[in-house]
Amino acid sequence: MTEALPTIADMTPEWVTACLRGNGYDVKVAAVEAGPIGTGQVGATYRLKLTYAGDAKGAPPTIVGKFPSNDPLSKATGKSHMTYIRESRFYQNFAGKRPMAVPDHLFIAFDDESHDFALVMHDLPRHVQGNQLLVPTREEAQLSMEAAASIHAAWWGDPMLDTLDWLNGTKAVPPQIDSEQLYTMFWPAFCDRYKDRVTAPMRKVGEAYFGNIKRWTEVRSGPRCLTHNDFRPDNMLYCMDDPEKPIVIVDWQTVGVGEGASDIAYYLGTAMDPETRKAEERGLLTRYQQGLARHGVPEADLAGQWDTYRGSSFSGMMMGVTASMVVVQTDRGDSMFLAMAERSAHMVLDHAEVALSF
Repeated sequence: MTEALPTIADMTPEWVTACLRGNGYDVKVAAVEAGPIGTGQVGATYRLKLTYAGDAKGAPPTIVGKFPSNDPLSKATGKSHMTYIRESRFYQNFAGKRPMAVPDHLFIAFDDESHDFALVMHDLPRHVQGNQLLVPTREEAQLSMEAAASIHAAWWGDPMLDTLDWLNGTKAVPPQIDSEQLYTMFWPAFCDRYKDRVTAPMRKVGEAYFGNIKRWTEVRSGPRCLTHNDFRPDNMLYCMDDPEKPIVIVDWQTVGVGEGASDIAYYLGTAMDPETRKAEERGLLTRYQQGLARHGVPEADLAGQWDTYRGSSFSGMMMGVTASMVVVQTDRGDSMFLAMAERSAHMVLDHAEVALSF
């Protein structure tokens, strides 16, 4: 694109007025007050409080803007790992096209050269963000299964997905950064950084996959669909009494093509302590399968989901190890990545007959 992309500084009354009018709101914004939301490692998100001039019946009191990270390292990571282009293209190509538990957006623009982007969305002020360091309630986990089913079923088995060269795991273009090389590089660094915080299960599993990432990836050959690939509580917003959107999935920077049950394994493996996961996983996977069936996924494709789920057990640990090394380091980030790696390591060991059979 040729025109400059708006930044948070450009979220002026005039700009927001034009944006809202372009989406059918006959209003004039008199003032915009911006405040940061969350502690995103790769993107910078803000809530924009709007003051209107004159009648604004039906217009949103707040909206949300998302932009590249303000941290140079995280921003460079966002570009090199294609996270900004993935999220932008997701909103341009998929969001709003079919029923999915995703935010409703008002504006999206992306610059192919710089990878700068601007995403403006409707706010969900009554929704509460999940917390990766806590264990989700059963109701939250059930909603997550239903959200995953809506997303995965929307383009289940669609060959068009593999024609897009910006999606993770696409067949159109080889991955920009080889996952085997990435893990081989970062696993020793992860152990060196966290030292005795790397537990015995984490070390056992981490070493088992060292040099085996390519083989692990190649044996995963089930039906393909659109996948989130960072499907965990921090990227979920809940409002149990919202009949239309009781859950919304955000942060589409890792969106890709793969086996749907890998998102389920990632969620249960990273969000739940081992005992809770073992007690709940079969029931939750059944709920996910029922959701897929309601959305029209063929019955034959549902039969192998349990093995696909178990075979994907390492996905959460893979993310915990690699992501921790490429974003700005924080205390909460350290706790989160270690929890993800620890919980996923236990999942691998609990399902070793499938998870370690590469």
